[in-house]
Amino acid sequence: MAKQKRKEENAPEERLEADRRLLALLAAQCGEEAGLHRPLNDVVGGVITGIPEDTDLAQALSDRETTDLLVQLLDQNREQVERALERLREGAYGICEGCGRAIPEARLKYQPAATRCVECQAHWDRLNGRTA
Repeated sequence: MAKQKRKEENAPEERLEADRRLLALLAAQCGEEAGLHRPLNDVVGGVITGIPEDTDLAQALSDRETTDLLVQLLDQNREQVERALERLREGAYGICEGCGRAIPEARLKYQPAATRCVECQAHWDRLNGRTA
């Protein structure tokens, strides 16, 4: 019985650690595949001609911008997971950092990286110009 209780207590940490590793890996792979860490000239396979109508260049720029946004979102999610892990280590996991009330268990089960209750998260999203 004690062994099962200990496993349940570690479940959020194990899931959050796994999520953090996966998000970091996805961001790195996505950036590498899109060539975000290489000069654009290398990505398009030759000399950039300077003609803005060049379809290959336009596509490469568009792809690079899209991938960069995706990598940023993955990094933001990883940072949120790291914040939840920090709160877990501090003994504050499951307590809303906005209002101080307990975050419902169903929310933590669905979104283990949550550090705010639904109401406080919605308020924070509005203040920071984010949409669901």
